[in-house]
Amino acid sequence: MNSPSQDHHGAWSRLLAQFQRHPSSGRYMPEIDGLRFVAIMAVLLYHAHIFYFAAPIPQTIESPPSFQWLNFAIGHGWFGVQVFFVISGFVLALPFVKHHCKGGRSVDLKNYYTRRVVRIGVPYYIALTLGLITTVIGGMPLAEGLQRFLAGLLYSHGILHNGALNPILFVSWTLEIEVQFYLLAPLLCKVFLIRQQALRLIVLCLAIFGIQQLSGHLNTLHPSPLWSHSIIGQMQFFLAGILLGDLYINQWRDRENARLSRFFADLLGIAAWLFIPFALNITGSHQWLAYLLLLAFSCVLRGQWLKRLLSLPLVSSIGGMCYSIYLFHGYVLYMSFYKVLNPAFAIEKGNWPVNLIPMSLSVIICLIVCSLAYKWIEKPTMNWGKKRP
Repeated sequence: MNSPSQDHHGAWSRLLAQFQRHPSSGRYMPEIDGLRFVAIMAVLLYHAHIFYFAAPIPQTIESPPSFQWLNFAIGHGWFGVQVFFVISGFVLALPFVKHHCKGGRSVDLKNYYTRRVVRIGVPYYIALTLGLITTVIGGMPLAEGLQRFLAGLLYSHGILHNGALNPILFVSWTLEIEVQFYLLAPLLCKVFLIRQQALRLIVLCLAIFGIQQLSGHLNTLHPSPLWSHSIIGQMQFFLAGILLGDLYINQWRDRENARLSRFFADLLGIAAWLFIPFALNITGSHQWLAYLLLLAFSCVLRGQWLKRLLSLPLVSSIGGMCYSIYLFHGYVLYMSFYKVLNPAFAIEKGNWPVNLIPMSLSVIICLIVCSLAYKWIEKPTMNWGKKRP
């Protein structure tokens, strides 16, 4: 007969199992979903922070006991988007590395593109439609709403509107960039045709640096949000992921790290991840953020305790739901704030740290609602097709 604690643990495990991903690629790396957890929680807290605190992105840190460092860190959570880009570069590079460097099966490009159209498109179009209905009810002219909706359907709102965010789904700019990368990824992965790994790594590092310089020069010549809200301004993060894929398959996957090396990787990784939100306030940080993320990711893949922490079932399960959370969190945060939490708490914007309580409640509500969207909308699309990418 099981004890109550065993029954509770079993029920919790069964509940989490309903929300866990089962990727068709065959090899599941829970720590990657753990990194998705880091990314989505950074973004979710950042956007929740905007509803409750005066400065969306704090510029200074007041001294204790106000603990404004936490406010500062949350207010710089936008870096989660770049974490997603590095993950995409890493995950999409793996089958190409295996094929070109290890003699694995070739990548079926038809299946590669079709799976991503279904996997990304169905939840995205539903979120876009919900955004259209909500903004039109809120007062946007129907003609403008339909025009924004059509641009979003074509993943081209940023291009057509000079980098402006789509008011019916403000996070869609990152999805447009993801789609642009998906189209380019097979071409970019031709770098693995270079047989010498050292030369490949040099080429990728130079490409990261070159893209950063190009984006900066373009923005200097023609200032526009288009550069940062397009593949031109974000390519370096995808390239960092591709570089990680090369290192992982050819150097790290089948080699056991020494205990001391794992310890230092964990130590350095913790320092790197904690440093990132504070580093973003340093002038010119965008020029080396890709390298800092490269270091932080490497420590997760080479460490022990960081990998275990990010592989915890709850952490990896939430990370696996990140796409649904990302698509729908803005709507849920808005509704929970104006319909539930603001009336209940009579929130005074900027009231630190009291507003941490309703903000935390809004994040919990968001995770619960978006987990249902994942279960009923996103997860069924994952089961499309049986062929591996």
